[in-house]
Amino acid sequence: MQRKRRIRLFALAALLAVLLAALAWFFLPERDRMFHGKPESEWVTNIVYGMQLSDDQNKAQAQRWRDFGPEGLRVLERGLEPSRGHRYRQFYRRYARKLPRWALNLLPDPSMDKSSGTRMCVLSLLCRMETNAWPAWRAAARALEDENDGVRQMAINFFTWHEDDSALLNHMPVRDKKTVLPLFLRALETARSWGPRNNAALALRYYRDEKAAVIPTLTNALGDTEPYVRLTAAESLNHVDAEAASRAGVVKVLEVLVTDANDQIGGRAASVLRNCRKDEHAAVAALIKALHSTNTYVSCSAVWSLESFPGHAETIIPELRKAAERKDNAAGYAKNAITSLESRQKR
Repeated sequence: MQRKRRIRLFALAALLAVLLAALAWFFLPERDRMFHGKPESEWVTNIVYGMQLSDDQNKAQAQRWRDFGPEGLRVLERGLEPSRGHRYRQFYRRYARKLPRWALNLLPDPSMDKSSGTRMCVLSLLCRMETNAWPAWRAAARALEDENDGVRQMAINFFTWHEDDSALLNHMPVRDKKTVLPLFLRALETARSWGPRNNAALALRYYRDEKAAVIPTLTNALGDTEPYVRLTAAESLNHVDAEAASRAGVVKVLEVLVTDANDQIGGRAASVLRNCRKDEHAAVAALIKALHSTNTYVSCSAVWSLESFPGHAETIIPELRKAAERKDNAAGYAKNAITSLESRQKR
């Protein structure tokens, strides 16, 4: 009996110790480690967001952290942890709003997340450190689930930086790449702000081998309320599977976007139509609409894309002749395109 009692007391003491340790971990602030003579928090809060710096300043800031090596990279990884400080505050911010309304009314409002700006600065720096920062991808992946939309948006940038073949997603091992795919899918489907949705749609273009998961999500995004998201989804879907893009009506989506009041959307939509080879007739018709836009950038983008459809020269050249009478830069582009298309016809 005494032996059993001692075992129970020992088990109770061990349970109490674990409980106290958990409470201490939850309520006590984290230890601020030292790094090169200063607290880590001081290092990360002094990182300047890339958009606020010149090219030379960005290069200097990135090179400084490259020079710190793996130890510096671990500091930046810890700088992405939203729980720095008191963990219970982050826990309360994340879960308080999921309580029933009557319970929420009885509780104080969650405190503001004052560290989200720092996490965005850290991610901005990691992007500019390029391949030197790639070992930190797991920390960036955790940031994809951050409570702040801006942080999640920047975290996606980390994986797609440069938005071409040099992007991290194009070089990750297949196994690691698949682990972050559900986070991109979720961001495109559920993010409240359009920025993370747009960036997630861009990230999905690197998943040609995961068509079964990617195509339905990108197809649904063609109906997004934000034009930028529809545009990026159309571009990514056509990149992943041109046949699926054709079936989903990507050209019809782009045809509407070329007339958007925002010339950045219209011009980019005209450029994307260049790659819609499964629906050439519809793409050319949409580009002719863009060609006659009163906006010079949109019209020039349309000329550039139309020039890549020499098989439709008989339809295109008369429209280019009309554009050549304009009083802006589009006229010069149109004249050059006419010369190019006519020379191809003679071959």
